[in-house]
Amino acid sequence: MLVPFVASADAVTETIKSITDWIVTISLGIAILMYVIGGYFWIIDNGNMESVKMAKNIITSATIGLAIILIAKSLVSIVETLVKKSA
Repeated sequence: MLVPFVASADAVTETIKSITDWIVTISLGIAILMYVIGGYFWIIDNGNMESVKMAKNIITSATIGLAIILIAKSLVSIVETLVKKSA
């Protein structure tokens, strides 16, 4: 006889929390790397305005990505709190 697996709200929220924590950690590392790369291009520009523009674009994109990551993490945290209260 098969017994269906019934996941509790705590198990589901803990799984989602661990997955999002892992994704946020990797994404933060990538964002820091992009800041370093953008700063490197800005430093070695040698007066080349195209290189400065590319560096600013990299830093801007990294900042936007970081903001999206932090907003997504906040939303997951809010949903987690709501699920735990309703359980």
